Amino acid sequence: MSINNSQTLLDYLLNPFELYTLPLEDWITDAIDYLVDNYRPFFQAISTPIRSTLEGMQGLFLAIPPLILLIILGLIAWQLAGGRIAIYTVVGLSLIGFVGAWEAAMVSLSLVLTAVIFCMVVGISVGIACASNLKIEKLVQPFLDAMQTLPSFVYLVPVVMLFGIGEVPGVIATCIFAIPPLIRLTNLGIRQVSTEVVEAAIAFGSTPAQVMWEVQIPLAMPTILAGINQAILLALSMSVVTSMIGVAGLGQMVLQGLGRLNVGLATVGGLSIVLMAIILDRITQAVSKTDNQGSWQQRGPISLILSVSKFLKTPLPSAVAIVLTSLLLGLLVWQQVLPEIQQLVNANQSIEAKENITEKIMPGEGVTVRPGSGMSQYPLFSARIIDTGLEKLGYSIKTRKQLNVPNIHIAVSNDDLDFNISHWEKLHEGFFIKNGGKDKFQRVGTLVSNTMQGYQIDQKTAKKYNITNIEQLKDPEIAKLFDSDGDGKANLIGCIPGWSCELAIEHHLDVYGLRNTVEHVQGDNSALMADTLARYRQGEPILFYNWIPNWVGSVLKPDQDVVWLKVPFTSLPEQMGEITEQDTSVDGKNLGFPIDDIRILVNNNFLQANPAAKRWFELVSVPMEDINKQQKLVHDGEDSLEEIYGHAQKWIEDNRQLFDRWVEEAREAGQVAGK
Repeated sequence: MSINNSQTLLDYLLNPFELYTLPLEDWITDAIDYLVDNYRPFFQAISTPIRSTLEGMQGLFLAIPPLILLIILGLIAWQLAGGRIAIYTVVGLSLIGFVGAWEAAMVSLSLVLTAVIFCMVVGISVGIACASNLKIEKLVQPFLDAMQTLPSFVYLVPVVMLFGIGEVPGVIATCIFAIPPLIRLTNLGIRQVSTEVVEAAIAFGSTPAQVMWEVQIPLAMPTILAGINQAILLALSMSVVTSMIGVAGLGQMVLQGLGRLNVGLATVGGLSIVLMAIILDRITQAVSKTDNQGSWQQRGPISLILSVSKFLKTPLPSAVAIVLTSLLLGLLVWQQVLPEIQQLVNANQSIEAKENITEKIMPGEGVTVRPGSGMSQYPLFSARIIDTGLEKLGYSIKTRKQLNVPNIHIAVSNDDLDFNISHWEKLHEGFFIKNGGKDKFQRVGTLVSNTMQGYQIDQKTAKKYNITNIEQLKDPEIAKLFDSDGDGKANLIGCIPGWSCELAIEHHLDVYGLRNTVEHVQGDNSALMADTLARYRQGEPILFYNWIPNWVGSVLKPDQDVVWLKVPFTSLPEQMGEITEQDTSVDGKNLGFPIDDIRILVNNNFLQANPAAKRWFELVSVPMEDINKQQKLVHDGEDSLEEIYGHAQKWIEDNRQLFDRWVEEAREAGQVAGK
């Protein structure tokens, strides 16, 4: 045997995993794809009771005026947990309202309560089954271990693929995370009931069912309630995670704050989550205490009503009627007055809208559009322009879902959304093909032309060391200039995991021979860029992946603050298609990434049914300079939804002739198709 063969055999012995790797990734992907292709309607049918419960609860919380709901929640807390916790509940919820997070908090509360209801139905039932049968307990334990230890991000994508996007899959993902402690504590509480008590019940002739329901479960109730407490807190802790799949509420505020580097917005959302968590924790803890399990007639507002009834010698039904009438009076007045107020506020807008609409055919009348866009706040400028045109055509616009790149392609492909305005034609080619390609959706129009991507470094370092090409980072001395963590490698601030640019950067590190000297730093782009900007202001060298349009370009200006690095040759992952050097070059400089167009990705079913919308998507376009100007305004602090929509309206007014021509041409397309 030759020396080379011996060395190869030794290498395989020392690292046997080189010989064979289980294709687990492919198996799981194929299994999920099979379920999506064949059983997605079944999974969506399963979600029907969840959707009904959630929508009912959310509609109730948002329909009741905040002051009335605050009183009701305070009374409930008083009845369940006592006066002190009721006061804290009212104060905490009032604070949430005064910082502008009331509506988001009610959305989050409805989602948490819905999740906990289904956790209780499933969790307590499974816990009882585990306590009754040792075999069931042994069967369930591995699943509970997996549910508690598996990172929640892992099952977000399959949940979205099977159940769609929005609040319902958010509830399901929350249940997966929150239900294990409830099952374990239910099982534990029942098993810890004294055997002497159980034997005594049996001796008195109780059946197994009577022993369970009349002896074991009542005695185990404090432990079961502790499990419910844990489920509530875990459900609330999932708020930020589930916001990544389009779930509204406080988690969305935190996510938007991170995306915009708006510490204030993220803090408001985070503190509101903390306040709600403490309120729910204190209430459930008080309920689970044995010394709080006295008669419900001797606690809270019910005790007060009974006392008043006894003092006034008024029959209990009459006393209850008086209290309920007082509580509902405000709600009735509000419901009567609010429409009149809204009518007065919107009178001028309504008149103007009627004047514009009455004589025109509305091809989108009766159709509700489900739009989507990327996670950041920046695309909302273009989104509002698009939505305004659709409204002019008669379409109703549902609340926009903001999702990460993989999820939004899944959503449009599966007809959970009608369109996505954040599709980069070449960069997202892999997501386009993977999710069905032209059989599922189409790229329509060109919203923004000639976008750019590549690697940038600060101009000071570039000039001092004459760095023009990323290949120069193979030199350890050059790489050390950008080492921010002391490991000797350059820290390349890269791409969010899961985005197409991540694959491109990883590919470049291999083909350009940079693995030994460059480290790809991944994570939330906004957080990473915050650190990058801080180091730049301190005069330290910076190296990062960037794209245009992007807010970073308004802070670190190309050829003024930073410079683009060339690449030695064009090479990109296969899933991005055939890309030539001409496709990746700007002014003779090869940036390594294709010059791209942002297009509107539209579900085929929606396109076929809505020719007017299709023509609108084909026509609408926003110049790059206007996008950059808007992104700078957002970065400078004009980042609220009202301000961004105001910027969009100003753009429409500044381009009124062009905008109206697009709308009329789209209207005519709908007219012709309708004949």
